[in-house]
Amino acid sequence: MAKKKIGIYTDLVSTSNNKVEDLYLIVDTESIVFSVKNKISNEFVAFEHFVNSPDNIGWHQLIAYLQNNSKLIQNIFDNIYFVWNSPRFILTKKLNHEDTLMYQQELNLIHGTSADEELYLNPFGEDKIIVFTVPDALSTLLSRSFPTGKWHHYIEYVLAYNFDKAALLFVFENNYCLRLVNNGQEQLINFYPVGGDDQNCYTILNACENILLNTNTIDIKIWGVNKIQDTFINSLVPYFNSFELIINNQGSVQSTLNKNYPNHLYATYFIF
Repeated sequence: MAKKKIGIYTDLVSTSNNKVEDLYLIVDTESIVFSVKNKISNEFVAFEHFVNSPDNIGWHQLIAYLQNNSKLIQNIFDNIYFVWNSPRFILTKKLNHEDTLMYQQELNLIHGTSADEELYLNPFGEDKIIVFTVPDALSTLLSRSFPTGKWHHYIEYVLAYNFDKAALLFVFENNYCLRLVNNGQEQLINFYPVGGDDQNCYTILNACENILLNTNTIDIKIWGVNKIQDTFINSLVPYFNSFELIINNQGSVQSTLNKNYPNHLYATYFIF
């Protein structure tokens, strides 16, 4: 069955007349994470992580479980963001005349067709757009509990970091997002499944080589990993000019997580 992996809470202060907290629901094929941020203090003030059991297919049992076990689901929030953490997306040039069919065809060309999914178009910057789809079943289930929720893609927040030349690695339990920037330009942004140590290192280094990015001259910045335990990180970082494990200590929730999870394994859920 589904289970709650962790829950950390402080007092939430939003009322119907004074909504100061936003909820970020980060969703992938196997888990749902609640991250609550106070907009005034700019601190994360509550956190829950729910995971599906391996024998569950889809989100019905997981969402039913969190409806009965989440301490946050009944709270008052200002904005509710559904953040879809999936490799099925593209970052493409914005068309002069929005043509949903053209975007859908471009997405299908890269990732193949997928039935029973809704297309979302999130503008990014002046001339780009993030195109992604969300399964209808997931959207319907979440909307029942959070009618005001709006869909975003995790990539939207990854792209918010400005670097001239760097490799950015966002690590989750079952996949990771790699973003490569050179001379201020996007060179690659993609999701990969977590495999064996050698496979992970090869995938990242090969991606750099394919775009002629010399790893000896760039820094790698890593979110959501414990360098002591993740041996593939130990093997990877010597290839780069320098590395940094991103540890966001802002707020009591992150500080508590840092005490229990060295180097902040949950850093990927506090980038918003």
